[in-house]
Amino acid sequence: IDTRSARDMHDVTERDRPGLSMLGAAQKRWLIDSMQQSDASFFFFISSVPFMIPHSGAGGFESDAANKEEAWTGFFDEREQLIEFWKGLNKPVFVMTGDLHNSFAVKITDKIWEFCCGPHNSVNHVPALDESNRPATGPFKFGPRACDIRWSSYILPDLPRLERLYPHFCIVQVNNVFNMPQKIGDTRWVAYPHPQIIFQYYDGRTGELAYAESISPRP
Repeated sequence: IDTRSARDMHDVTERDRPGLSMLGAAQKRWLIDSMQQSDASFFFFISSVPFMIPHSGAGGFESDAANKEEAWTGFFDEREQLIEFWKGLNKPVFVMTGDLHNSFAVKITDKIWEFCCGPHNSVNHVPALDESNRPATGPFKFGPRACDIRWSSYILPDLPRLERLYPHFCIVQVNNVFNMPQKIGDTRWVAYPHPQIIFQYYDGRTGELAYAESISPRP
């Protein structure tokens, strides 16, 4: 989705002001109609800015004075509208985000998740300074809705700025079929009744697996 072209001017002192929109009326209507009419078992919602974690700083260049929020945490009303709409679909929704210079997996509800990946070439943000002092893992609430941070990259404030270089990358694997040939070496693909979506975070320096979350879109 486009999170910039139709974004309303906002005020970080009024994050819950009704009617503020990140999407704009036309794009939001299209999004809702498309998801309602879809027969998909699950959805990927791609946003350029984070959904549940505030972007309150900029890796050493704090942005409070600019009175702006590069995240859905400046648009609580519309964010809650989307979450309530997605809950009504009763299907998994995976909110894929970026821009914030850390990676994290966040459980919002039983079927709504956020997966953020970054940075790749820039310095990491410091959560204590740039992300409203969120924890590395565990319960977190900024605004009207609590969430569960299942895993995240996390930089401590005592690191010099140019030492904050801990990239991660995320691979999403959809397991919707398995191979079960009648003869070893042949191919016969069989559909899973309930596919699995696996989100795998890897250390960008070592290539080692840092975290994985497997989710199945059960009814």
